[in-house]
Amino acid sequence: MSSRFCVLGVLSFAIVCAQSPVAAEADGLRFFGSGRYREAAPLLAAASAAAPDRPELARALGLCYLRLQNADGSRAAFARLFGVPPESAKARLLNAKMMLGEQLEEMAEPELRAAVKLDPKLPELHFMLGELAIYRGDTETGIAELQEEIALNPAFSMAYYRLGDAYTRKDMWQQAVAPLEKAIWLNPDFSSPYILLGKAYYHTDKLEFAEGMLKKAVSMDPNSAGAHYLLANIYRDLGRPEDSRKELELWRIASKK
Repeated sequence: MSSRFCVLGVLSFAIVCAQSPVAAEADGLRFFGSGRYREAAPLLAAASAAAPDRPELARALGLCYLRLQNADGSRAAFARLFGVPPESAKARLLNAKMMLGEQLEEMAEPELRAAVKLDPKLPELHFMLGELAIYRGDTETGIAELQEEIALNPAFSMAYYRLGDAYTRKDMWQQAVAPLEKAIWLNPDFSSPYILLGKAYYHTDKLEFAEGMLKKAVSMDPNSAGAHYLLANIYRDLGRPEDSRKELELWRIASKK
């Protein structure tokens, strides 16, 4: 640690010791809001310790540590926020989720790998590793991780949806159908699997099935530009030019929103 950071740490500790919890909270949140995370962290730590029933303080402290690239600090803060042991697989999973919310993918993966070593059957771990692999462009690894998640957690609709999505990225349209159907059966109120399943049906020449899926998607989300565009293509291929023109116009309108 540089001498500059040592001095800052001593000064921060002195400030905390000299302040009441109320003042520490006010100054900590003010520093946090202005992006002065190194100064905010000890103040928020003191305020959070003095008021453990204030979840917003633990969250702010955790985010502060994330922005300082301090994974151990953020894990401890989020573990307190969610009531789990700080060195557990659950704490690491939670920490990784918060990291992904801050677009800190490179920080999240080591947390997830450590969590897998502690509890390889913890729900959502392999799902998140699959998401990260797909984000990196490694679709094959993503598919394997999502399949592992489904084997452990067969009622998790998002794992089926993302597996179907991964197959579509590789133009494996027939393989995409089954997981997308299961995603819909498990969560019929989520429109995105209907769109992808409609696309998979379209690419496997099941135009009537594709139309049904996309019309359902549009009924759930009338502003889905992708669904309108696919419907326009389907109606064109079915020899229904007027319907195709209507969907293209709806696509243009939705694309501007």
